[in-house]
Amino acid sequence: MKLPPTILICEDNFHNAWARAVRYVLRDGMKTTIGDTSELKPIRDACILVELTGNAIRQIEDRELHPQFPFRHIDHYCKGFTREYLSEYIKKPDNERFSYLYFERLAMYENLDQIRLLRERLGIQKDAEVVSNRDQAITWQPRNDLGSASPPCLQRIQIRYLGDGCVDVHLTWRSRDLYTAWQANIVAITDMLNREVIRPNQCRIVKLIDYSDSLHIYKSDKDAELVKPLPVSPQK
Repeated sequence: MKLPPTILICEDNFHNAWARAVRYVLRDGMKTTIGDTSELKPIRDACILVELTGNAIRQIEDRELHPQFPFRHIDHYCKGFTREYLSEYIKKPDNERFSYLYFERLAMYENLDQIRLLRERLGIQKDAEVVSNRDQAITWQPRNDLGSASPPCLQRIQIRYLGDGCVDVHLTWRSRDLYTAWQANIVAITDMLNREVIRPNQCRIVKLIDYSDSLHIYKSDKDAELVKPLPVSPQK
C-alpha cells in the first residue's frame, strides 16, 4: 500500500506554488477515492503545507491567477466574503442557500463574529508588541458537520503579529480541490482578512502558511497534467 505523501513547498511566486503543487500531487499523490457510496470521486491526494512570502503576497493581493488556473471569476467569488453579500444571503430561504458559506461560519459562528474579534485581538497584539498564537477563527460545528455530506473544507484561520506592522496568516484545511479551487480560495480569504482585520490595524501580511490535510486532484481533471510553472525573472 502506498502511503499518502506529506509535501512542503516554499515559494515567493503564487502561481508557481500552485503549479508545483499540481505537479507533485500528479506525480507522488496517493490514488484513492473520496465521497460516499452515492458519489464516488477518484483522486490523487497528498498532505501539503505551502509557505508563501515576498512577491507571492503581492500577487495574491492583486488577485493574480496563473493563466492555466481554470476558475476565472475571482471578483465575483471575492464578493462572497463580504458583509454586503452575507446580509443578502441570510435573507434567502433555506432551499436557496448552500450547505455552508465560509464567511457566514466565520462572522456568525453561534452568534459570535469571529472576524471582528480577530480585528480587535490583532490591535491588542500590536499595541502590546507581543506575539500571540491564541487568536484564531474556526468554521467546524461538530453538531452539524460530523457525518455531513458537505462539511466545510476550511477549518481554521490564525493571525499573528510579528512586529513592525507585519503579520503572518495561517490557513488550515480539512480537504481541498487543488486544481480548480486552491488559488481562488487564498485570494478571496486574503482579500477578506486585509479588508476586515489587517489593514484596519495598519498592518500587512508578510507570510502566509496554507496547510491542507487532503490536497487533491480529481481523476476527471485531465487538463491538470498540462499545468506548467511560469518563467520568473532572474532579478526577482
